[in-house]
Amino acid sequence: MNNTPDRINIEKSDRNLYDEIEIFKNKNRKDQFLLAMSIGFKNRAKHPIKSRDGFFLFKDMKLEDEALIKAVAIKEEGSVEVLSNLDKVFKIVEEYAHAGIKILHDMVMSTQYGSFTDVFEKELFDIYKEIKNQIP
Repeated sequence: MNNTPDRINIEKSDRNLYDEIEIFKNKNRKDQFLLAMSIGFKNRAKHPIKSRDGFFLFKDMKLEDEALIKAVAIKEEGSVEVLSNLDKVFKIVEEYAHAGIKILHDMVMSTQYGSFTDVFEKELFDIYKEIKNQIP
């Protein structure tokens, strides 16, 4: 029997948050998760998961999606050694997504209808400028 994890999980109680966010309506679960994970990572916020609920299958990830979650795990652990433990990689990104979906949900619910995308676009642009300034 193979003990390699085959799916990415979320906190069971977060499922309704994913379903309520308007910008997620036309996105698949993988993309929803990756955005939530990225928001959590950007804000350096992680929360342990108490009740796991399967969200999407790992095999549905593209190469660049895998690279993103692995990069987050490496940054978190400070070593590529973490890649030898897929359970640990998944735990790290799932905890970032758990915190990130709450941050994202709060952001969406605290802005006027339709203005969230403007706020989010500005935030993405600011992140891009910050990254660009770090490149020699």
